[in-house]
Amino acid sequence: MIANPAVAAEQLLRLGEVSQNHTTVMIENDFDGPAVAGTRQTEPASCVIEVVYLDADATAREEVHEALADQHDDISVTSVATTDAALEAAASTAVSCLVLDPTGLGEIPEPLVSNDRYPVILYTDAAAQNSTASLFDSAETVVQKHDGAKQWAFLAEKIASVVSTSVDRTEYALQDALSGIESRVDENEIAVLLADDGTIRWSNASVSAFVNGTDGEDCQHDGEDCQHDGFYDCMAAALPDTTSGQRQLQRLRDSPTEPVTVRVTGGERDRYLLRHGYRLPEAAGGLTLALLKDVTEAARRDARTALLELLVEKSQDGLYTLNERGVIDFCNESFASNLGYEPAELRGEHASTVLAPGELSKGQETVEEVLEAPDKNSTTVDLTFRRKDGTERDVAVNYTLIHDDSGTYRGLIGVARDITERREREREYQQMTERLNFAVEGAGLGVWDWNPKTNDVTFDERWTGMLGYSTDELEPHYETWADLVHPDDIERAEQALGQLKSGETDRYHCEFRMRTKDGDWKWIRDIGKVFERNDDGEAVRAVGIHQDITEERKRQDAVERQRDELVALNGVNMLIQDLIHALGGAATRDEIAEAVCDRIVESDLCGLAWIGERAGANDRLVPKTVAGDEDGVLDELILDDGAGQGPGETALVTGEVQTIQDCNEATEFERWGVAAHQQGYESVAAIPLVQGDVVHGVLCMYSDQPAAFSPRIVESFAVVGEMVGYTFAAVQNRQLLSHDTVLELTFESRNPDNPLVSVANAHECRLEAVGSVDIGTTHLLYFSVDGASAETVSDDLRAHSEILDTRVVRTDDDGGVVEVQVAETIQSLLLDVGARRQAMTVDGGTLSITVEAPPDADSRAIREVLTTCTSDFTLTAKQECEQEYAPADTETDPRDNLTDRQQEVLRTAFLTGYYAWPRDTNAEQLAETLGIASPTLHQHLRRAERNLIDAVFDIN
Repeated sequence: MIANPAVAAEQLLRLGEVSQNHTTVMIENDFDGPAVAGTRQTEPASCVIEVVYLDADATAREEVHEALADQHDDISVTSVATTDAALEAAASTAVSCLVLDPTGLGEIPEPLVSNDRYPVILYTDAAAQNSTASLFDSAETVVQKHDGAKQWAFLAEKIASVVSTSVDRTEYALQDALSGIESRVDENEIAVLLADDGTIRWSNASVSAFVNGTDGEDCQHDGEDCQHDGFYDCMAAALPDTTSGQRQLQRLRDSPTEPVTVRVTGGERDRYLLRHGYRLPEAAGGLTLALLKDVTEAARRDARTALLELLVEKSQDGLYTLNERGVIDFCNESFASNLGYEPAELRGEHASTVLAPGELSKGQETVEEVLEAPDKNSTTVDLTFRRKDGTERDVAVNYTLIHDDSGTYRGLIGVARDITERREREREYQQMTERLNFAVEGAGLGVWDWNPKTNDVTFDERWTGMLGYSTDELEPHYETWADLVHPDDIERAEQALGQLKSGETDRYHCEFRMRTKDGDWKWIRDIGKVFERNDDGEAVRAVGIHQDITEERKRQDAVERQRDELVALNGVNMLIQDLIHALGGAATRDEIAEAVCDRIVESDLCGLAWIGERAGANDRLVPKTVAGDEDGVLDELILDDGAGQGPGETALVTGEVQTIQDCNEATEFERWGVAAHQQGYESVAAIPLVQGDVVHGVLCMYSDQPAAFSPRIVESFAVVGEMVGYTFAAVQNRQLLSHDTVLELTFESRNPDNPLVSVANAHECRLEAVGSVDIGTTHLLYFSVDGASAETVSDDLRAHSEILDTRVVRTDDDGGVVEVQVAETIQSLLLDVGARRQAMTVDGGTLSITVEAPPDADSRAIREVLTTCTSDFTLTAKQECEQEYAPADTETDPRDNLTDRQQEVLRTAFLTGYYAWPRDTNAEQLAETLGIASPTLHQHLRRAERNLIDAVFDIN
């Protein structure tokens, strides 16, 4: 900027003195000092000269007005009679000269004659000079007032001369002043003379070039600009076309003398221009001197300085400086307030004032370490500061050392950040992490960290150890996990992970099996969550845990199996109840078999059920009744190739239930399991239909569920098998009693180890069974002896372990009757297969037993029953024959009036000869045989005899 704007303005205003009586006037302005203005603004000679003629004499006014107009074509005269009128004319007209005759005007106003706008000519007569002496100092010249054209011509020439002289001197002074200003303008500023409307009257350089930052070599100045008509047009073009730019332009217009800084756009970067304005007096043309300076660098420097000061003051971090003695030179508000001080309280204090005990030495050691490391100028250390109230705060301090030009240490700059809360959070986090680690370790949880974008996965040691691996044995990749998941579970697991990646769910949860290093399978519960997504919303980090739930799943499976088992048991119990009603109305074995198979399939316990019976001599099982075989797959299930026994044949032979719990992995009955699995069945059960030791057939059931036949369900179906076997026997017994035709079978054995055969051979006698009685848990058999002593036979029979006791009932010359007590009789065994003993003899070393059975009876089953007593029985005769006696009428049978005990007592009494005469057995013997006292025997006999006689009489 111009070094001294006041001098420049003074040069501009000092346009020269027009006369020796030049008056100086002090003018206030915005320069550094006052400017001296003394020149009057006058028009050039080529312009119209506006003259105000003031005279109290009306006649003189008229004469002078007309004379001056006639004498000079460029003179225009305004005549007035009073000083007020003269002032008004001077204010409203661009006056070039004031001519006045003070005579009769009274006091002349100072502003009228003492100003810098126009020269004053005193036009008076000589006599009046003494009275007008005070005006001489303000007048440019004095003209003697005379009448006549010559006088008026002289006055006109004076007027023109005064005005012309003023213009010449003003122009010279103006050029001189402008040259002085131009020489003093700095390189980065320009000076501009402006009219009120912004027209550029003069400038030392192109305004537009300066404003726009161009060189402007091809531009004119000195009153006009090469690009724009006015100063404000130049500024408008450079200012941004924004509301802010419009406000800056308006301020330039409205406040021409106020300092205004504006930001102009264009070029490589924005620039800042400072405008100073100085209003010049009217004597200088009523212009404004504008000084425009480029202050971009200063503005930027000041802005940076202000910003730095603001950052320092407003920074949340504490900022301070220490000198080489450790004294605080400076600290900002944040540093002081965090410690409970005002900044002024800490400046000049030693650092130990705000450090906790022992921390000063720690800080000094840190500074020494930095000083000893030539390539290191800063470091960070955690220190404990003591607040004004005595409390302590943890603070992280970054030290930057300060050195002078010679490299000598002169102190440091410290940036302090309160980390008390962070330390507390770190401690809490550490505790939480420890607790979490304990929990994770205690719960046996494995942790995985997965990047879904790259499929990189981190498995921790618990994750890998859960499967028997070390972390080095598994590649940290998604495929590692996928390869270990069970093939039946991988699709479900990956679907759940896909929903997590896409954001369909916030939490991933899945349970699946994974293969261990040993080849076993473990159930894993997998839980995870996405913790980070990129700008496109794609998941880039998910973290989760693995939990071994194998034992839990085992317990859960056990509970589910128990629940399913209870449901199945309930179904079995309902089935048993249903079968009880159904079997009660069945009259044949076929009806029983159909009822059982149909109801089993209808109960949804099994999909297929069939009952098979023995056929042939090789224990081959042949289906007799089938239910649920709509697709005709039964032939595929029965492997009748002679290569081993299936579950049905095994149950038939052993009399025990046989099962295949998993057809796909059957070890026993593997071939039969594979065949069932191929037909869609997963488990099989074969239930023997037993009555005592007799197996009447096998119930085979097939289910599409694995492990459908638990031990408890098997027990329940075993009851069903016993119930069906008992029903089979009962139906056969009923058929045996009700049919007119029976099947008579004769079986013989020559086994010498049989007690009867052994004794008969030893005494060469014949034994024949004549009756039997069941008494409690034992049985009494009565044999007639022919050809040997009854007592000898009784004694020999008693010697065999199979015989519990013997007694001679009656003796005669060549034999007698012997009572034999045994644990089980052939008759009771035959009843289990629906047959009855018709005759039993031992003669010539052969035990012969004749059996009656229904026409459809299984002779093989009957033989097996006999074999349980004596081996080597063979069937020697088989024929159908008529019943020897009509079956009893169940409605009129007199035995219905007897209790079981009464029948037992009467039958025993009859067989032992109690009713013979003479009696073969007396009451005491009979009572002993029955295991009761004699009075009790007589009581049973009397009641039984009375009930039997009553029934007979009723019948008759």
